Amino acid sequence: MSHSIKKTIKKFPLPDKIKPFLRRIFKPALLYLINLNTTPLSHYYGLDRGKPIDRFYIESFLEKNSKHIKGVCLELLNNNYTKKYGGKEIIKSDILDIEQNNQDATIVDDLRNLQTISDNTYDCIILTQVFQFIDNVESAVFECRRILKKGGVLLVTLPSISRIDCIAGVAGDFWRFTEASARYIFEKKFNPNGLEINSYGNAKTGMYFYAGLAQEDVAKKIFRNNDKNFPVIITVKAIKQ
Repeated sequence: MSHSIKKTIKKFPLPDKIKPFLRRIFKPALLYLINLNTTPLSHYYGLDRGKPIDRFYIESFLEKNSKHIKGVCLELLNNNYTKKYGGKEIIKSDILDIEQNNQDATIVDDLRNLQTISDNTYDCIILTQVFQFIDNVESAVFECRRILKKGGVLLVTLPSISRIDCIAGVAGDFWRFTEASARYIFEKKFNPNGLEINSYGNAKTGMYFYAGLAQEDVAKKIFRNNDKNFPVIITVKAIKQ
């Protein structure tokens, strides 16, 4: 299981908006889109230019489901989204990592086979853009269901398109998903009546994300239309019944 998201963000912490602004000025998206250059404008999902395009959809999904982010929660690598969308509704916020050197982690364990977490522990689990780095996805989904309380909610986002991860590389980036594949996997472990699976994105946001543009490079109105034939991410809300 890769921790490339964390490492990528560390590489581009960008404590202010000056560096991304300068990159957008000196490497404008419009010029890139009309030339014949086949390399992306950003190799880091647009992180070095601003907010990645896929994060618009990810955060919209979490905001829509913020009422479920409460009680005892689990998130991978850090608890940024737990705090942002759960706020005062959080009783306890655990952070899972497979690596012992993550000082923020409260639990060091493998999501595919969690040895240290008991059954029926969590009210909510948040896993954004995680499963593409896990070879045995079905085992990880089973573990998520096991450690959820009855009525607990698993909130998942999955990439439908993306560059090969810039840290994990071709050897550590395993999967891309569709609504059909997500439903196939999650219905094996969760009651279909407790599943809500959707897609977000369209042809234009997909092209822009692939090319490394950031949200700041594009007009906000392009995010309004979701085309199921051209998804950028897949979302899963799974309730343990």
